[in-house]
Amino acid sequence: MSSARKSRSGGRPSKSSTEKSTGEQLGLRQLVQKRILEDVFQQAGEKHPGWKVLIVDEPSMKVLSAAVGMYDIMERKVTIVENLDKKRAPFPDMGAIYLLDPNPASISKMIEDFSGPTALYGDAVFVYLLGRLSNELLDQIKNCRHLLKRIKGLVEINVDFLAKEERAFTLDMRDAFTSFYLRKSGNSVENKIADRLVTVCATLNEYPHIRYKQTSASSTKIANLFKRKMDDFVAQNSTWWYHGGPSKSSSGSAKRDRGVLLLLDRADDCLTPLMHDFTYQSMVHDLLKMDGDRITFQMEAADDANETEAKDVLLDERDKLWVELRGKHIAAVIETLSSRIRDIMSSNTGSNLSGGGGNMSLSQMASALKALPEYREVMSKLSQHMHLSHECMDVFRRESLIDLSELEQTLATGKDDEGGSPKLSDLIDQVDDFLIRIKTAKDRLRLILITTISQGGLRSQDRRRLMNSAELTRKDIRTLNSLELLGLNIFSSSAADTKNKLVSMITSMASAGIVDDDGEYAASRYVPALKPILEQLCTNELSMEDFPSVMPMPDMGPSPASSSARSSRSGRGSAKKDAGASARPATAAASVRKKAGGPSSKWAKSSGEESRAASGTTRFTGGRNIVFMLGGMSYAEIRHVREVSQKMGREIIVGSTDFITADDFLEDLTALGVDEE
Repeated sequence: MSSARKSRSGGRPSKSSTEKSTGEQLGLRQLVQKRILEDVFQQAGEKHPGWKVLIVDEPSMKVLSAAVGMYDIMERKVTIVENLDKKRAPFPDMGAIYLLDPNPASISKMIEDFSGPTALYGDAVFVYLLGRLSNELLDQIKNCRHLLKRIKGLVEINVDFLAKEERAFTLDMRDAFTSFYLRKSGNSVENKIADRLVTVCATLNEYPHIRYKQTSASSTKIANLFKRKMDDFVAQNSTWWYHGGPSKSSSGSAKRDRGVLLLLDRADDCLTPLMHDFTYQSMVHDLLKMDGDRITFQMEAADDANETEAKDVLLDERDKLWVELRGKHIAAVIETLSSRIRDIMSSNTGSNLSGGGGNMSLSQMASALKALPEYREVMSKLSQHMHLSHECMDVFRRESLIDLSELEQTLATGKDDEGGSPKLSDLIDQVDDFLIRIKTAKDRLRLILITTISQGGLRSQDRRRLMNSAELTRKDIRTLNSLELLGLNIFSSSAADTKNKLVSMITSMASAGIVDDDGEYAASRYVPALKPILEQLCTNELSMEDFPSVMPMPDMGPSPASSSARSSRSGRGSAKKDAGASARPATAAASVRKKAGGPSSKWAKSSGEESRAASGTTRFTGGRNIVFMLGGMSYAEIRHVREVSQKMGREIIVGSTDFITADDFLEDLTALGVDEE
């Protein structure tokens, strides 16, 4: 067992730590994939070249599925993947690879496989653990003689998180929200978060400077816990290297600057997760029924256009079209998909098929092209995403979200689509009118929450009026009151505050960058509070008073991104909106951008410039910024992270306890609910 003990403390440098020698800056998902394929399957294959069984528990199966395909596993002589929690057939002639979360239940079940009269697997057993194995559980393994003699390797691979995107991860802790604000979990949840963040940094080869939101008790606590645990990890792993650290002979030189970990708190911005966002990824998760990253929908059957069949689609990094489109406005998505189908129809093959395609609808074109082998795969993807985008648009129209979102934008920014500042009484009237028309109780509660949060609380008479119009239940009222546990006001503090609320809100939001007058779409004026924080972090201008560090940080000075960031901010507000009449898109594929000299729509661009999103890159300047949000992060915020990273040329790895929709956040608030006095 001595060699296994050496491995678990990091005695062998990871084969997957190759960034420093090539200069290539791999995404987090790529690093996890390399870690699993090389440090698990390749290492096991070198010691036992025969066929093997892979045994996983639920947490490790999620980690595996997020980063590695089944073909990749089978290619490395794994004949079958088994669930640890289910009854399994014995394979006494095969080796076994256990990939497990190091929790007592999983370790106990593994030991049971070798505690009977006949062991379940052969003489070569490899145990790989997502995170740190406690000494107590290690002792239990040592005490199982039949298992101990078979173990050829016991390694902590440090991937106790889900790499959902190349630069986005979650800790898969959906139920952690209430523990932060009800204070009922002791230190268990905070310790688990700190432990898992250590595995993120170990995978990234980062020993980061640690910063946190000064007013957040949870961020402060986790920052200090993480510091101690990360220090312990570095002390116990003598061959592990980190960016910005000393060179080590086994790893070459780490040329990048030392990274920064910034810990934020969902309680500091409860508005963003509730706002409607009309980019593709946000709409799919908010409006359609998703199961994790998987969605099931009815599509035209491949062999009969008159029949439909259920189709499962996985929306993740392996779908390159999804990756390209997910951050785009839904109007741009439909335009892009329509254009590509028409381009195919304009090709020689397409022209021969339809005589030019001029008189064919998009669905007719898609059906015709499916019959062509050379277009079958690309048309399958285009058709899937055209179907999903149209499903989003169906919900959008059915629920009149264009009008609702305009009200939300005005509430959140204090400015309407023409730049005016409406009176609070007029806004309350509009909210009241919408509450009467909104069909579901959940959506009515969502609008009242947006109104309450955006206005910093409501006058008692306005609150009663809106609650009566919404017909809130006692449970709904407890959910509304739960905002107080997050430090938010649910009542206006004074008449003077109410009178001046919108004026002060506009001023403070504009200075923080939250009102985006130069955004691409007029109905997307609101910008999450996270965006200016990211910009200031990338330019080394983030306030040390508001976001202190656990240990003193070196004076970094302004980054090269500072000038471009200041230029971008100074340009906001310079564009004037067209004063023409408002018009809604007549069809899903209709142009919703402002046309020169033509009428504007509520989806019109608020300036004449095209989108300035930079092309993707894997080469960044400076050190990594790892931004972690306690309590959940919205898909709109993830999009802004990508945009800031591309614009600034700085790498940002974003993570959270979970990625959430408005429904998820409503569930979290409901779990916090307290009785109104």
